[in-house]
Amino acid sequence: MGSKYDTPHDQFVIAYLPHPDKTEAVVSHALPLAQMLHKGLILLYINDPRYGGPTKEEAQHLLADEVERIRPQHPDTNYIALAGNSREVISALPTLLYGVVVVAESNNESPRRSPTHPKEVLRLFAESKIAYLVVQQRYEKKDFMSDVTLTIDYRRESKEKLIWASYMARFNHSHLHILSQQYKDEGLHKAWHDNIRFMEKMFASLGISDYTIENYAGRGPFAETGAIEDACRKKYDMHICTTTDMHDRDTLELLIGTAEQRVIRNPWKYPILFLNPRDDLYVLCD
Repeated sequence: MGSKYDTPHDQFVIAYLPHPDKTEAVVSHALPLAQMLHKGLILLYINDPRYGGPTKEEAQHLLADEVERIRPQHPDTNYIALAGNSREVISALPTLLYGVVVVAESNNESPRRSPTHPKEVLRLFAESKIAYLVVQQRYEKKDFMSDVTLTIDYRRESKEKLIWASYMARFNHSHLHILSQQYKDEGLHKAWHDNIRFMEKMFASLGISDYTIENYAGRGPFAETGAIEDACRKKYDMHICTTTDMHDRDTLELLIGTAEQRVIRNPWKYPILFLNPRDDLYVLCD
């Protein structure tokens, strides 16, 4: 790493750069995210035989130049180039680099064995214990993520999105758009209503009032895709989404794929903050 840290147990935003000569999309999101959370920023390259790419030494030169460009805007910026299995390194980021969130790029046109292919991104982060923001293009707006969306439905997994939603509201003053469907089934409606009540109580305890509950039209088994389409039409900025628990996949998901496999490919290039459903998810120290 380029320098020592005075506080080694601080948390960091990690910019995962498998192509260290192409940093714009990832850094344009990772930098304001680190500034927002008041965390250090680490540019990460992994020299993985699966993907080829620059050597550690070649990557270090590229990353060092990028760090010098960023430091005037965010002094606590550094880089590290490692060699190893990318999936294993990414899974270890909470303890290896004290990561709290990773920013990674997905490109629908990448070759299948590229680390930026949508399916490969999901494979690399399948065991991640921290949130990961997947982006497709450079962030151009002046205000960072001022409108954040998430769906709240009848499933218990909906509650898992609320912690990161609260971070965006508290630290970034983002307006939260809670996207929901109408349920005709009485049991589903009650479960949805219970989740909404849980959310309202949690937000009230944190002093969060800048949110609205909005209806959207779901589309079959992939309701999240309909939510993102609605969010893009309204020019919102980021969606918070939980991934599918691999132990809970149903027959339909085995046949046609999971929701996140479609969400990550969204043609509107909408940034998605993914959370893996797990009990040992690392969260922010604030």
